[in-house]
Amino acid sequence: MRLPKMLRATAVATAAALAFTACAGSTDETTDETTDETSTEGEGEGTDGEMEDMDLALVDEGKLTLCSEIPYAPFEIENEDGTFSGFDIDLMAAIADHLELELVVLNTGFDAITSGTAMAAGDCDIAASAITITEEREANIDFSDPYFDADQSLLVKADSGIATLEDLEGKTLGVQSGTTGEAYANENVGEGVSVQSFESGADLFVALEAGTIDAVLQDLPVNVERAQQDDTLTVSSTFPTGEQYGFAVQEEGKEALLEAVNKALAELRSDGSYDTIYGTYFTA
Repeated sequence: MRLPKMLRATAVATAAALAFTACAGSTDETTDETTDETSTEGEGEGTDGEMEDMDLALVDEGKLTLCSEIPYAPFEIENEDGTFSGFDIDLMAAIADHLELELVVLNTGFDAITSGTAMAAGDCDIAASAITITEEREANIDFSDPYFDADQSLLVKADSGIATLEDLEGKTLGVQSGTTGEAYANENVGEGVSVQSFESGADLFVALEAGTIDAVLQDLPVNVERAQQDDTLTVSSTFPTGEQYGFAVQEEGKEALLEAVNKALAELRSDGSYDTIYGTYFTA
């Protein structure tokens, strides 16, 4: 698989190979130099140069501009050299390659993505930020076909004695605002548990380490990644929720782009590129 060009500091890490079985066991895991021009075989015909930029209604000609909240490892990672990588970023880079477009990554707040304001304002063409497909969000944005399955989980300090939500009685649980993790916490924790919301996912880990909160409830792959990096932390519970992630576009006006992205995603699953990218970030 070729690596696509990136604008700004958005180079993407190359895919390796391992498999993540702790998360989303049925991820439907089927699944670069590029040019700035695409040839056309007719409107709405798909990938690999079969659409002109004008058909895709892109923010910038020849470029696929992506909004994503970074960091949110292993989906979004900011590297030491200022470039971006991660499962979402690499997968979107491969999709851009199929569309013969140059990928540009913008670090954007999660609320601006899920509300659709970032796309409506013309900041980006598409968003990839571990976004769970929900009916509420579909009122403001349109989603691609699902590309990842995920559950929720509880991350705690290894010596905390906290194993389940019931153990949080009289303690504080941290969640990220506007996420399905926040919704799950509000629906499932007892009255004696204080739920504290944070704007950024990265702030949750800072608060947990500082002792401001006693646990973090959020997407399983993210908590697993953190526990692998810090042996003082552990994932004590997993909550099957059957969530699926999708790429997000503006509700109206991006139909051709959404169709092209779905076709590219299907091709990446078919030719094994999805599995290669998946294996880079998810290990048992």
